[in-house]
Amino acid sequence: MLQIIVIAALCILGLLSLSSYFAWFYPIELLTHFRVQYLVIALILTAILFILHQKRIIKNKAPIFIALVIISLNIVEILPWYLPTSQQAINQTPQIRIESFNVNVENKEYQKSVDIVRKDKPDIALFIEIHDTWYNNLKTRLKDTFPYSFRSPGGGLAVFSRIPLEDAQGVNLDEAGHHLVTNLKVNGKTIHFIGTHPMVPVKPWTFHRRNRQLAALEKYINQQQNPVIIAGDFNLSPWSPYYRKFIKKTGLHNTRLGFGTLPSWPRAATHVKIPSWLIPLVNIPIDHCFVSKDFGVVNTGISQHGNSDHAAIVVDLVLHS
Repeated sequence: MLQIIVIAALCILGLLSLSSYFAWFYPIELLTHFRVQYLVIALILTAILFILHQKRIIKNKAPIFIALVIISLNIVEILPWYLPTSQQAINQTPQIRIESFNVNVENKEYQKSVDIVRKDKPDIALFIEIHDTWYNNLKTRLKDTFPYSFRSPGGGLAVFSRIPLEDAQGVNLDEAGHHLVTNLKVNGKTIHFIGTHPMVPVKPWTFHRRNRQLAALEKYINQQQNPVIIAGDFNLSPWSPYYRKFIKKTGLHNTRLGFGTLPSWPRAATHVKIPSWLIPLVNIPIDHCFVSKDFGVVNTGISQHGNSDHAAIVVDLVLHS
């Protein structure tokens, strides 16, 4: 009986580990985001199987072999995030620092978010889930740091910048969703910055809306002639098939590569309904910064969260001449 239970658990874990290659439909796609957790569970199960085999409780080695295969499936997907890439520029001096921060619409701790951004000292700070009160508070409290700012008329997006914003506007791509776009001059070159927040895919209609938003972004990015930076809360992990499609279609580089998986959500906050003990067990990377091949990535890291359920992501870049 014990062997049957263990093999059944391994089969389920194996299917979950393979889901990122075929889970294009709701709600199975939601299970693709927990790749690191699947690796940890596989390691624990393997250790248990070794102990049971040593004690002769389980004599068949097949479950151990299956567990090792599952470990390999997950390592193959996780390891690349810790390996050097051709777009890393670790020993170079950063030319521009980007911060993307979903402050959460229910969060009222305005000063905590301001303190985080002041500490991180970005050149461009993208704020997500911004309403009038949030924007006014940020504009008042950050006016000495960021002389330029723009709030998109839709999508809950605002950008604060040390660099002049050129042609800042909100765009509604194919009526699929609202995004913030602006041009910036870095070392005399124009770069195109995009702030985005695709929908949370927790219901069938929001799942399909998020995917349409991603598809619209793919088309828009491929139309750009200047170097591109796109940042935001994508509600998408690197192990979703929709993430793979987005990267394949755009050719963009996730600045996390080489610096780790860096989970950014969830975090403990006064408005979060998830039990506090569960939060560290379900952390996943859904806040991203993507860049075109024109950029080298000096560093990417996760900052604090300031009572938001998201931690801010901070990226240092150099623009190749």
